[in-house]
Amino acid sequence: MQARIPIVIASVLKPVNDSRSLFKLGFSLRETNKYDLNIIGFSAKKIPIFENINFITIFSKRRMHPMRLWAPFIFVKNLFKICPKVVIITTFELLPTAVMGKFFLGYHLIYDVQENHALNIRYNKSQPFLLRFLTLAYVRFCEGLAHQFIDHYLYAERAYVHQFPKIDNYTIIENKANLPGQFKPAFKIKKDAPLSLLITGTIAEAYGIWEAIHWFSQISGLHKDLVLEIKGHVPLDDLYDKLWEINEKKENLRLFLSKKPIDSDIINEWMAKADILLLPYQLLPSTEDKIPTKLYEGIALQKPILISRNPVWDELVDRYPAGKGIDFQDSKAIISEWNTFLDMEFYCQKPGAEVDWQTEKERFLQLLQHLTEK
Repeated sequence: MQARIPIVIASVLKPVNDSRSLFKLGFSLRETNKYDLNIIGFSAKKIPIFENINFITIFSKRRMHPMRLWAPFIFVKNLFKICPKVVIITTFELLPTAVMGKFFLGYHLIYDVQENHALNIRYNKSQPFLLRFLTLAYVRFCEGLAHQFIDHYLYAERAYVHQFPKIDNYTIIENKANLPGQFKPAFKIKKDAPLSLLITGTIAEAYGIWEAIHWFSQISGLHKDLVLEIKGHVPLDDLYDKLWEINEKKENLRLFLSKKPIDSDIINEWMAKADILLLPYQLLPSTEDKIPTKLYEGIALQKPILISRNPVWDELVDRYPAGKGIDFQDSKAIISEWNTFLDMEFYCQKPGAEVDWQTEKERFLQLLQHLTEK
């Protein structure tokens, strides 16, 4: 029997059971029975067990903990143990040590660009100004240093094609969802039943958390038993504390907040149970051209969705329809838009290949086969 080809997928802050690294890229590789997969990353609450997949934790502290500086060295130590044929890096800070390892081990290096880190740092304002400046310089150093040694780029967003115009060795592998085998028939929201509205994933000001809370406070009196659930990872201590302060004042607000990344299967469970999914993103240069993963996942689950109005997102939402694009800050239109939303019939058209991971999977596997045959 031919030996399986060793592959590494590595991050620092993404849990080892991250949705993209494990359930999309990882499971796609595992299905071929050709690869010995090693996923390196942040400690998960519960490390899963799968045949032909090895999970390695290199960081388990808070995101700003000094031990994070040591993670790249633990990472490269594991590279020498594994001796991989292909290394897929999903975070910029591992690029310098990945380049160093490539000199000794001769593997193919792929950079999975899930975020435009420079734009995020500049516009999301999730760090103090001085730290933001230093982090931005570090991102540019890591990505610039590694560029000539990267064999191929994966783009999680089509927008990265024009955001990185000097890169031509890329393949677009979007963060689409695994569609279920069966779909529900078209339906309407039951206005007389209790309704839960969910915001989940990473909770940050740039993702519109304050706009959503203010919006909800204006509609909460219009519907009996209406609850806003905010469940997710809050990286910033200040925001974490403020949300708990607000929670004490609002009876119809439910929080489940973590200062560490949350396992994707837990987030998927929350989404499956919610009645309505809220995606109140601010329209920033770092977000407005991207398709949120939660949008793909919400459509796959056939959830009614309220999302910030944006032509890029409206085009996808309107075709089924999956929901409605609204302006969460337009106080005059809040009530009328909410009532229009409640009267809609959802998913008259079934979601298809445009949101399905299977179309991305084939491109990804073809790329890996091409690289490993060299």
